[in-house]
Amino acid sequence: MTFPEQWDDGTDPSSPEHQIHWYDDRTAIIRQSLRTNFEGPFIYLLLGDERALLLDTGTGHAQLRPVVEELLTGQELIVAHTHSHGDHVGGDAEFDTVVGKSAEEVAAYFGFADWPEGVVEFDLGGRVLDIVPIPGHHASHIAVYDRNTRVLFSGDSLYPGRLYVFDWPAFRASVARLAEFVADGKPVEWVLGAHIELTTEPGRDYEMGEAKHPDEHELQLHPDVLTELAAVVAEAGEEPVRIERDHFIVYPV
Repeated sequence: MTFPEQWDDGTDPSSPEHQIHWYDDRTAIIRQSLRTNFEGPFIYLLLGDERALLLDTGTGHAQLRPVVEELLTGQELIVAHTHSHGDHVGGDAEFDTVVGKSAEEVAAYFGFADWPEGVVEFDLGGRVLDIVPIPGHHASHIAVYDRNTRVLFSGDSLYPGRLYVFDWPAFRASVARLAEFVADGKPVEWVLGAHIELTTEPGRDYEMGEAKHPDEHELQLHPDVLTELAAVVAEAGEEPVRIERDHFIVYPV
């Protein structure tokens, strides 16, 4: 299980519209090139025996469906989102089966009885995922834990960059709940988010809207970073506050 030495960082004008890396033989990490949109989102394709889950569809500035179809091996494709901001749902129109964008639609599809409480198992066939509601950045936000790879897909709630918080109480509760979920016996190898906005210099971010990212921070975060995030937002109290750390910046908006 590996990561590339360097992701597309926007500095090569001839780079493909999507960079594809197989983390293992059933987990594809797709990055939309920064030259197509400054967000440079990461998209994840998880293959099971019967179904495949595509997490997010990018900004819509680069055609994604042909890329995904090349990677499938006969599974039924389900398209869902870590959350429903435009840079994660922009390619939805290319696909046939897409989970709805609202918290109510996400809860109904996965079978949550008391959103955002609880955890739901989602079986792709020989590959069970745990779906954890984590509103705060967006009302419909989820994290996905893959029991096979021990990877936690965290969307825009934790990644090496600016963690935009639109609902402070919900974000604090969600991060605490996610950290508790992991501590209760879900071993995590890596946390993989949806963007990179930090440089290799601890705590230093790129300018907003910057489409070139020389010296990018690694995508993958150690699970201790989730523990750190939960601790600092808990200590911050009930009033929103910006928090700068080596591997993330909490950024209330």
